[in-house]
Amino acid sequence: MAHFRATVATYTNMHKLSAFVTGLCLTGLMTHVCAAPTRPVEQFIDAYKKTYAELGLGGDLDLSYVKNIANLLQHTDVVQQHRALDDLDRQFKSLDASTASACQHLQLQQIAFELDLNQQKLALLDKYLALGNQAVLSDKGLASTIMGKEWYAYLRKSWLTMDTTPEALMAMGQAELDRALGRYRTLQAHMGYAGRDKDFAAYLSGPDSRYPEGATPQADYEARQATVYRNLHKLFLPSAVKPPQIRQSDRGPDFPADGYYEPDQTTFYFNKGKDGFKRRNIDWLLLHESTPGHHFQHYYALEQRGCPTDLPHQFYSAYAEGWGAYVEEFGSELGLFQTDADELGAVEWNMVRSIRVVLDVGINQLGWSEAQAHAFWQSQLPMLPSLAEREITRVRNWPVQAITYKLGAVMLRQLRAAAQAREGASFDIRVFHDRVLKNGAVPLAMLADMVQGSEPPQATVPAFK
Repeated sequence: MAHFRATVATYTNMHKLSAFVTGLCLTGLMTHVCAAPTRPVEQFIDAYKKTYAELGLGGDLDLSYVKNIANLLQHTDVVQQHRALDDLDRQFKSLDASTASACQHLQLQQIAFELDLNQQKLALLDKYLALGNQAVLSDKGLASTIMGKEWYAYLRKSWLTMDTTPEALMAMGQAELDRALGRYRTLQAHMGYAGRDKDFAAYLSGPDSRYPEGATPQADYEARQATVYRNLHKLFLPSAVKPPQIRQSDRGPDFPADGYYEPDQTTFYFNKGKDGFKRRNIDWLLLHESTPGHHFQHYYALEQRGCPTDLPHQFYSAYAEGWGAYVEEFGSELGLFQTDADELGAVEWNMVRSIRVVLDVGINQLGWSEAQAHAFWQSQLPMLPSLAEREITRVRNWPVQAITYKLGAVMLRQLRAAAQAREGASFDIRVFHDRVLKNGAVPLAMLADMVQGSEPPQATVPAFK
């Protein structure tokens, strides 16, 4: 594993200047010097695509760690994958990428990440299988599973698509929780309930917070979507992305979300939960799932403004969900959040996503008990008691997945701030967003280089170094 990572480091060091120029090409600053494709690089990329398909790699991760690990144990031909990935590793080492095109450099960086991730997987499987009958996969949580911390490290890399530490994630989650709580208290005061938590809770759960029985938010979603499209020019370059359809889902209260997006149907579905249709969820949910969230993100990349997006890879959840969470902060700029209550809905879910990060690390890395997890929730979010059990169970059964929202959003926010500081008066948020979206989904490990055109300063993303 260390040897393979040294290979990736060697590639990076040998082509530092080339990678810098590549970044400028990808950001559109030096397209006149971008080299044409070279045959050896093209052959290697084709060989990678073929091998990746033959091995059956990629696709979506299962939310359940039990199913994820069981699938790896059942469907991974360890010997075959070692042989095939080692062969790709040898080709990668000998590859002269100095004259590769900008898009090929991007693909090579992505291949390096995928190879590294799969080598980490194979090393873990080798160790786990060597335990024989001692290898026990518990359904009580990773803390109860043999090699639980090592599985947690692999799942962090798989879901978050970058190297992180539990300590950094815990610190980031707590900082984001404190930030969201501060905004919650500010809105509470604006709404006339400063220091009156019980009265505020009663108001928020009252009949005015929901649509009347028999009514749906269909018309409100459509009106808000039209408002967003009228304001997109403030944050995005012109595009041909059309609005999605908006329909009510028939999944009902057993489905654990108030809305979702189906790209194959080009449709945003809103769903009726156990408490009916909540008014506070309309704005942020539309931003996250429709535009400029998942729908816009998906179709913007298909406009082929950037590099081809045909390289096979696993689903990059941290990029997709991070973007969806990131754009929720632009409600006001896009004509939404017309009332404090509208914004409060987004803030409430920001608090939930933030506390998930701390709980995830606490439960899966530090071995927190059920009682410890509930005590932490009560100490931080006493205003949302009904969600505690569900969210604690979620991070125990689906480790790391819930972190993708916050990590991706925080990284995008930090990269935007770094770009503003670097570019000064010439900074254009529309161009920044174009750099993020035009090449499609990428690992977070590549995002900084892709949007900045060079390696960011060490202080740019301190929480994840």
